[in-house]
Amino acid sequence: MSIKRIRRELAEAAVSRRQEKENAIDDLWPDEIAVADEPTPPITILKQQAALLGRKTKNLVEAEVRTEVTDFQRILRHTFLLIAPVVGLNQYPLLYVEHPVDRLYPATVKVNPADASSSVRVIPTKDETEFKEQLKAVFADEATKRLISNLRAQSASKSSVA
Repeated sequence: MSIKRIRRELAEAAVSRRQEKENAIDDLWPDEIAVADEPTPPITILKQQAALLGRKTKNLVEAEVRTEVTDFQRILRHTFLLIAPVVGLNQYPLLYVEHPVDRLYPATVKVNPADASSSVRVIPTKDETEFKEQLKAVFADEATKRLISNLRAQSASKSSVA
């Protein structure tokens, strides 16, 4: 390699480093904000369960999770919606889950928000384990099973007629 070529490459490298330094943005954020061994967020658990419901019912009854911010931007509300596309049901709220924007837990589960004939059942949960236990109980509740079973039967009946 010639001396001219080496000098040229060194000069190009110096220019490149200078440009990188001028264009670089200093990262002032601490490394500790990366997610590590945190509890599973309620929205993740709800979305997993929504996907499982569709599989269990052969997509005759599906679920979707929608999130909104309430109470002056302080509370996240995740709504677990049942959907039965064959019968045209686009969104039946089975439950809400609310928690502060700045924390995952405690979270509050509110059941029967769409049923005007009964009161909304409020279930506080302190951590991920308790949240999962309470969701399991809500999903296993006779009223929930009856609702999903009825939607599934109507959807199966309508799809076999069409």
